[in-house]
Amino acid sequence: MSYHILHQFDEQWLADLMKQDATGSKRKGFLDSFDDDRNHMQRAKLAAHESRRWVIVAAAILLATFALLFSLDAHRRAESLQQRLDTLETTVRK
Repeated sequence: MSYHILHQFDEQWLADLMKQDATGSKRKGFLDSFDDDRNHMQRAKLAAHESRRWVIVAAAILLATFALLFSLDAHRRAESLQQRLDTLETTVRK
């Protein structure tokens, strides 16, 4: 009797496996796997393009920050130079 139960279990298990193969996952052909590889490559290119874009944005922000700091320093130096020139002119006039 246990043999009969095991045999029935095996048949049911095999039927379930066949049903999964028939409905769940059809066999992929060569072209399907090629499309998957191509999609993977497109995603990789898109990710690389996106990361390049962020690098360019970060570089632009850094460049703008350094330009702002340079302009502030140049403004400070120009004011300092103007003050020195003013003091020099007043001493020459006396």
